[in-house]
Order: sequence, then C-alpha cells, then structure tokens
Amino acid sequence: MGRLNSALAVQHQEVRALARWLRALRERSGLTYSQMARTTVELQRPVSVATLSRADEGRTVPTWPVTQAYTRACGGSLRTAERLWLRADARRSGRSARPAVAVQAAGLALRYVTQPHELLLAMRRLRLRAGNPSLRELEARAMHGPVSHLPRSTLHGVLSGRRDCSERILAEFVRACGAGPGEETEWLAALRRVHDGGTPPAALRRRLAEAETELAHLRALLQRATGEPAPPARHRRSRPPAAPPQARPPQRQDERTP
Repeated sequence: MGRLNSALAVQHQEVRALARWLRALRERSGLTYSQMARTTVELQRPVSVATLSRADEGRTVPTWPVTQAYTRACGGSLRTAERLWLRADARRSGRSARPAVAVQAAGLALRYVTQPHELLLAMRRLRLRAGNPSLRELEARAMHGPVSHLPRSTLHGVLSGRRDCSERILAEFVRACGAGPGEETEWLAALRRVHDGGTPPAALRRRLAEAETELAHLRALLQRATGEPAPPARHRRSRPPAAPPQARPPQRQDERTP
C-alpha cells in the first residue's frame, strides 16, 4: 500500500506540473478559453472550450493533440509542453514509473543516439509526431495477413522501458508511424549503436579525424610563422604541476636559537 500511495503521489505531481504550466501559459497570454478555441480553429487544430478547460485542471492527462493545440494557441514552447506531457503521460496507470529523460536528451538528433533512454525518448517523439496513435492502432497498422508483427503487449513493454527493443519491432514501429525506408535505416543504425554500447557513428569519427588533421596543419603553420616549435599535441591528460615547497613559518622570538 505504501508503494502504491507513493506512485500515485508522483503521478499526480507530474499531472499537476503540466496543468500549472498550461494555466500560467494561458494567464500570460491573456486569452479566454473561447478565444483559445477560436485560435485552434484558425490553426486547423480545433479544440472545444470544454476540452481546453479540462486540460489545465490537473485531474487527468490531456491528450497530446490537445496539449499541442493549447500551447500553440497561447504562443508557448512546444518543446517544454512535450517534455512535461511525456513525464505526465509516462506516470499514468500501466506506464513505467521511471523518471523522464532530461530535456537535453530530447533534442538529440537520431544519428547521435547511443544510449537506451535516448532511443526510447526518440521513439516516443516519433509516435507523437504520428498523432499519438494507440497501441491497438499501431498493432493494426503492422498486420501481415491475420497476424500483427507489432503486438501491442510487446510494444507496451518496449515503450515503457521494461523490455528491450529488437530490430524487427523497431522496424515495424517506425513503419507504423509513417517513416520511410531511409528513416528506417537511420533508426536501425541507432539501435545497433545502443546494442554496441554507445559506439559513436562512423561519420562522427571521420569528423574527429579531420579535426585532428586540421589541428596538426595549423600547428605546422604556426611553427613556420614564428620560427618556434609548436607545442606538441597532447593525447593524455597532463598531470597537475607539483606543489611548490612550502616556506617554513617564521620562528617566534622565544624559539630562535641564541
């Protein structure tokens, strides 16, 4: 019972945090719910007054389309909205209780993903961009004959962080979210980096090698221009300089030898 109460408290905390942010956003904009509803129609994301009002009550987690429309109507940051919504949505019943990933990780390009939590957040973002389809809908999109290659129970385990993602599941997932063949290749490459323990992509290693070559060239130019040898490249962290010997403290008058 104690663990359940603790989990519910954290869940409510994340939901309230999203609601407080939405209310503050509306107050700063000075818009009424009616004005916001008209704005969502102009943005071609129509949301009713009642739905907008419920979104910032903090009782339940609004859907991502509603959160997105609310934020756009008030001129807020979609990145902040997405971060807060992901945290609140992850705490809902049946979801993982793991803390959300830091905001910096959410901004990583797919080619720089090397850690499991980064891949997981990228998958959640892809699902959001696809309109946040339900697990049942994703399962239906991956039907091959009478069998789905994307069982919703398996996908739920992957997206909640309780189950490792295989290449087959990831490929079916990105296809179900509307990704093309080129994007699918990038996703599978990111998954292999995660499985390889975070090895950086070949393109990044090439850029690092090019930077080292350019640095050596600049050292040579500096040496010719000044006539002095350029400082050698440091491949290891140098040891800190030894501390100078401390001077002996002055002796008091009664300690001096006669």
